[in-house]
Amino acid sequence: MVVNILHVSDLHRDLTSPIGNQALLDSLERDWEQYALPDNLGIQCLDLIMVSGDIVQGVQHGTTDAISVLRQQYGEALDFLTGLADRFVKGNKEAVVVVPGNHDVSDHHVRESLEQVCIPDKGAKELVRQLFGGQSNLRWSWDDLALYKIVHSHMYADRFQTFASFYEDFYDGKRTYSTDESKQFDIFDYQDLGITIAGFSSCSHNDLLNRAGAIHPDSIAGASNELRKPNYQGRLRIAMWHHHIEGPPSKVDYMDPDIVQNLAYRDFSIGLHGHQHKPQYLDFRFRYGSNQKITLISAGTLCGGAASGFKRSYNLIQLDLEQLSGRLHVREMQNDNLQLPIWGQHSSLSHQDGTLHFKFCPPPLVRSEPHKITAVLSEAERFHSIGEFRQAAEILLPLKEIEELVRPILLDCLRELRDSAGIIVSFNPPQGSAEEIAVMDALWIENERERLAALLASPSIANTNDLAVAELRDRFLRRLER
Repeated sequence: MVVNILHVSDLHRDLTSPIGNQALLDSLERDWEQYALPDNLGIQCLDLIMVSGDIVQGVQHGTTDAISVLRQQYGEALDFLTGLADRFVKGNKEAVVVVPGNHDVSDHHVRESLEQVCIPDKGAKELVRQLFGGQSNLRWSWDDLALYKIVHSHMYADRFQTFASFYEDFYDGKRTYSTDESKQFDIFDYQDLGITIAGFSSCSHNDLLNRAGAIHPDSIAGASNELRKPNYQGRLRIAMWHHHIEGPPSKVDYMDPDIVQNLAYRDFSIGLHGHQHKPQYLDFRFRYGSNQKITLISAGTLCGGAASGFKRSYNLIQLDLEQLSGRLHVREMQNDNLQLPIWGQHSSLSHQDGTLHFKFCPPPLVRSEPHKITAVLSEAERFHSIGEFRQAAEILLPLKEIEELVRPILLDCLRELRDSAGIIVSFNPPQGSAEEIAVMDALWIENERERLAALLASPSIANTNDLAVAELRDRFLRRLER
């Protein structure tokens, strides 16, 4: 299976931006019409949209009606992302993953949480030690040449409140976003794609006076604990956040690489981010005694100011989950008219077709734990007995490759749901007569004639001794000849 991902970052939506939503959306749709052509990239549809932060430009403290202006920016972003979902994933907002960036931190709330600290003649060294200590509540302002302290912790936490309201609005109330940094992660699971995505905030303790990025340790631990549940087993794990892990010597607004080491340690195969407004690819090796790695892909800015030597850009990523290989296509702005961009192939990638080919680590192995499997089977059988077939199927699906008892119950659930596509994904190639019959029926219902013909010609079915399978095989052969 090949999964196609649109990866955009650093939208910086603002009512004063030189490019409006309609012109931007139209330019992206026109570019899709180009790369969908067979002699171009041949990508006919997109499965997921990843948005790695800096949704809005943000508003600095002191701006008149700062909160109102910030809400207007998020209204602009909401309109854009809704249009993006409508055009590229049939309006399915669950196929869109959004995380915040540093520009999504409300400077107004930060400043309102501070009080100036009087620096005594004695004790200045201790204040400096505290200022540069981990998770410090002190802030130094070079503009004011003054030291401040966070004294209103609830107000400081509320620097994410406007983003949280936007997040809930975008997902139509089906998802919420915590202002508690220890809970700033969200899990997006795609059973049909074989992928689970964890979206993280890399803005823990981040503000305009403390620009370094960080993912809160409890957010990483919380996501890791969630992904231990049986229904997530066997999925390719992708993490997304905002900040880069490196920067120029004079900059401090990047994230400690050890945080990414922790994501690799927790079996994330791919990491997506933005922040520095330039596309980048990196195989980030795990340095603590294994062959693990996490493939890092950064997107440039879609409609903000591009980094020196770069233009506005976005990424198309294709992941072949069977081959554990990927292709990165960077779509770069070709012209200089910021109001009406024209997108095309990025010129500096290593391959002549403008594509960077890469390999990524496989999903974590499903660990067979008999006592847990027994508990899962009991729970699935309970759902099955009361007719809750979807819940039962979601529990069983991750275990079908390691526990034979799972397969017949799962097959029966999908049959009851009349989920032909699910049967094809889960049981092709089939094992045994019941699965062979179910998959033949499902392929016919889904009009997958070429795949059905290939299945009918497979040795297990072409040479079957099972009368029911043979009868159905011959019936479909006659239908395919018409």
